[in-house]
Amino acid sequence: MDTTFYAMSGQSFTAQETRITELEQQLSSGRKVDTAAADPAAYTGAQEDNSTVQKLDAMNASQVNIKQTLGSATTALGDVSTALNHINSIALQAMNATTSGADFHALGDQVEAGLHQILSLANTQSSNGNYVFSGTAKQTQPFIQTTSGSVNYVGNDGTSSVEISPGVTVNAALSGSIFTKVSTGNGYASVSATSSNSGASTLVASGVVDASAAMAFHDGTSPITVGFSTLADGSKSYTATSGGTTIATGPVDDTEGADTTLTLEGVQFTFSGQPANGDSFTIAPARPQSIFDLVKQIRTALAEPGSTPAARAQTHQILGNALGSLTGYQHQISGASAKVGVILQATNTAANANTQASTNAQTDASNLVSANIPKVLTELQDRTSALQAAMKAFSVASQLTLFKYL
Repeated sequence: MDTTFYAMSGQSFTAQETRITELEQQLSSGRKVDTAAADPAAYTGAQEDNSTVQKLDAMNASQVNIKQTLGSATTALGDVSTALNHINSIALQAMNATTSGADFHALGDQVEAGLHQILSLANTQSSNGNYVFSGTAKQTQPFIQTTSGSVNYVGNDGTSSVEISPGVTVNAALSGSIFTKVSTGNGYASVSATSSNSGASTLVASGVVDASAAMAFHDGTSPITVGFSTLADGSKSYTATSGGTTIATGPVDDTEGADTTLTLEGVQFTFSGQPANGDSFTIAPARPQSIFDLVKQIRTALAEPGSTPAARAQTHQILGNALGSLTGYQHQISGASAKVGVILQATNTAANANTQASTNAQTDASNLVSANIPKVLTELQDRTSALQAAMKAFSVASQLTLFKYL
């Protein structure tokens, strides 16, 4: 009796049944590759895609805190800018010759309110509880007001590099130094009036003629003294000295409403008013002044404006010099806000790109290991039908073969 027919038929049925079992499992699980042995290339590719998805999703998750911080910073900086604009308008109003003593005090109260508002904004916390302007010390309140009224920065200038998309990082730490590092005056020179001045005049830095010379003065330590004299004919002149050496002299137009422009060490100064013989001003290299000290200086000047022309000139001198610093902080805050906006936009763009890349990776992984259900159903039906037909044919053939040996 030839057993080859039975052996070959058995092997064929077993192979068919094995494939049918595989198809049924794919139909049940929805996957065609569950192990590396099933399809090494597809399994490895899917693992790599899944790893990519995890990394991209982790990046997007880390962006939540960044967006909260940046969003809070944008709002706070916008409010600080508004407060500074208001204080700037108050200082300009106070320099009006018709401003009364009562007006000065009322304006001073507004500046005091502005100071408290700016301090509160500098200590802004995002919705996750982190302080926005404390550098990397996110759990530390960055600005502390002492019992004497001074404000100290206790945060840091550290940076925190966060990868927001493959190969793209941003600094997620915002330093409170944006509220502390603007220089006095116009950024190069700061002018103060001698307390004994008896005339009614002011001298303020109003521009830069030679940036290189102005920066050299800023980086130095030698102040300039500008003194005024009355000549025999009644006209006025100025003499500028530094370190005991005369560096400039010239006439002064002290008629009402007139200004005199002086250029010293690359910086342009504007002189206004009527100086008395012997009055003087000190021009010092600009140095950093916190926004809090600046606003307090304005408030103090408004609280004690004086009633004589000479006293009012002292107040106007302080306010005129402070206006330059205010402009510096307005530019600083505006620049910081723009920088935050750029980082926020980059973060949002990265999040969208990450989401799309994650979706693509998930699709690729699914294509590699997931079963094509319609195709599986068709093959399962075809193989089941074929197996049934083969088994029926085998049954008939085996009966004929047995009959032959009877």
